[in-house]
Amino acid sequence: MTTLDCQFLRANNGWHCKSIEGRGEEILYVSSPVLFADAKPFDFYLIRRGGNLIFTDDGLTLFSLRSCGLELDNRRNWKGVDAIVSGLGFKIDDDGAIHTLIPEGQLAWWMNRVLRMFCAIAEWQKDRLDQDDADFGLTDEVERLLKLKAPGRLLTLNPKVKLKGIEYAFDFLWGDTLVDAIAPTAQTVSSRLRKAILATQQNDDLNLLFILDDRFDRARADRELPVLGSVAKTTRLTDFAEHYVVLQE
Repeated sequence: MTTLDCQFLRANNGWHCKSIEGRGEEILYVSSPVLFADAKPFDFYLIRRGGNLIFTDDGLTLFSLRSCGLELDNRRNWKGVDAIVSGLGFKIDDDGAIHTLIPEGQLAWWMNRVLRMFCAIAEWQKDRLDQDDADFGLTDEVERLLKLKAPGRLLTLNPKVKLKGIEYAFDFLWGDTLVDAIAPTAQTVSSRLRKAILATQQNDDLNLLFILDDRFDRARADRELPVLGSVAKTTRLTDFAEHYVVLQE
């Protein structure tokens, strides 16, 4: 069994690592090259347990997301992070710590997954902040309506679709429809517009639905509606709630 040290990271730019002494077991504290919105790195611990390693962030990821303004005191709001984490083989415990067991000899493979996970969470954080949806009110309302409109339709949170090597993230996969909940801000609309154009160029049959929040500023939503509607099916949130009918499935 090899000694747990920082040697495996020395050839990788952007990683920082130090050994923690005096705990009676081998522990490394690692800072990744991936940054939160406040420019602080995603950090984690590697702990030797028998012939395996334990990866844990000790709750640091959710703590840092909260520090950047996301309301994550309610576990319901962890859903987006949980979907990313579980999709890559990690778990979140009741205290908010992301963790997994790394078998002996698989450290390099798992570090690749750690990097992918942190990049996906950073993208998810940016998306939430760009949407001005730090309290998750918009995405929660859209999720509620999607379930109400079609209770039997499979609903997947935070799906990623890879088209010709390019990965695109969405808020929901509702049956065969990719759905994004969108605040009517210029930054959010521009990012969705670019994504829709790129994604539909890769696949003309891609089924997209944008739901534009018009609850607080109907005039702004009305201005952005034709912009998004020029590249994908788009509806106001209130229209979706009141008039969108799903045929019997």
